[in-house]
Amino acid sequence: MLPLSGAVGSAAVIAVSFSPWLAVVLLVVCVVNRALIRRWWVHLAEVRDERESMRRRAEYWSDVASTGPAAKEVRLFGLHEWVVRWRTHELLAWAETIWSARREILRQQGWIALLAAIAAGSALLLPGLAAARGDLSVSALMTVIVAAWGVFQIASMGREAFDIEYGLGAVRALERLNTTQHGIATSAGIDVQQVGELSATPEEGAPATLRTEGLVFAYPGSQHRVIDGLDLTVRSGEVLALVGHNGVGKTTLIKLLSGLYLPTAGRLLVDGRPLDAAGASAWRKRVAVVFQDFNRYPLSLADNIALSAPEHRHDKEGIRAAARRAGVDVLADRSPDGYDTLLSADRTGGTDLSGGQWQRVAIARAVFAVEHGRDLLVLDEPTAHLDVHAEARFYRQVVAEVTGATVVLISHRLSTVRQADRIVLLEAGQVTEQGTHRELLDDGGEYARLFRLQAARFTDTGPRTGEKEAAR
Repeated sequence: MLPLSGAVGSAAVIAVSFSPWLAVVLLVVCVVNRALIRRWWVHLAEVRDERESMRRRAEYWSDVASTGPAAKEVRLFGLHEWVVRWRTHELLAWAETIWSARREILRQQGWIALLAAIAAGSALLLPGLAAARGDLSVSALMTVIVAAWGVFQIASMGREAFDIEYGLGAVRALERLNTTQHGIATSAGIDVQQVGELSATPEEGAPATLRTEGLVFAYPGSQHRVIDGLDLTVRSGEVLALVGHNGVGKTTLIKLLSGLYLPTAGRLLVDGRPLDAAGASAWRKRVAVVFQDFNRYPLSLADNIALSAPEHRHDKEGIRAAARRAGVDVLADRSPDGYDTLLSADRTGGTDLSGGQWQRVAIARAVFAVEHGRDLLVLDEPTAHLDVHAEARFYRQVVAEVTGATVVLISHRLSTVRQADRIVLLEAGQVTEQGTHRELLDDGGEYARLFRLQAARFTDTGPRTGEKEAAR
């Protein structure tokens, strides 16, 4: 509003000092110029937003071509030309759309620039001719020229409006996100106005108790229910193991229990309180998780461990204790930099780790979080990269020694979960069997069959033909 007010004031000076018609023409031309520039460039920003997925695909192929994780397969399979070709295709597809929109804007700006030039020339020529004829004094001429310059300022101030308009797009996106979250909570039967606020710390020092009631979850855009009417109670302080075939919803369930997902229907209660979108943030501060696809941070060993509780990153003894329990203290002992060893081969002086070593770092990170107040420890295939001896040590030094926390453990290795307080077998997003290892073996159900199938690998006699077929 201030630029517009200043331009109107300058136009009024021109109208009084020289010509109302010139004042009106200059003001109209400059306002139109400003509005068009703003509209065109905001449109270009919208085009960029609409093509964001194309830009991300181009960046993905750039990463595949230039970063370490895919380098082995790119070299072994001779994929470099294929990857570069895909990157070029995606990049040009994105750039052509942007360039086309920009060329159209520049073409349209040509005639508006010509109109502005004519107006600017008139603002100088007409008062100058009047002064030459003696109809306008020199002081009045200077006043008109300065006022005309003030009017023209509004034509060149479209960028600040562009920044505001572009920022409003982010605000509108946030509003859509909030609306979506509220809709998910409503569809799950959660009244966000009535749900009590969830504490970020355990009540009276007791680990959390979780209960699901008719829990249903389907991924956006899919009608398939990964979790379908699941009823389960995770008791305070117990070690609960989730087992089952691939694709039955184990990882999805722990993401629901961790507050990363909200249910499509049904309820998840934490200490008797329904978990909603507002309470999920506080709940996540009470959860420590080791996922299968844990992140590998290019930081020191100490920082990689302390990231789970950064407010306690100066607790050096706590970091060492977590490292010892997870078995990564040997990495510090072997390195001259100790716990300051940089875990990144891409950085000067850094080093990379094997898959098993990285998994131990991730476990140490979770242990450090539990030692500093997290009361739900979730472990998703924590021994996938570990050998048999390391697996036994993991359960003995990590799981068995957890105090003040509830543990939820996922593993396809039934030898890892046999010592859990309770084992839950999932099939098709539902609980089909639960009990201790001995109870489930005595029941002779699917868990017993899977356990015998795995145990047969370590005996001289393999599984029966029917079991081989069923395991495929």
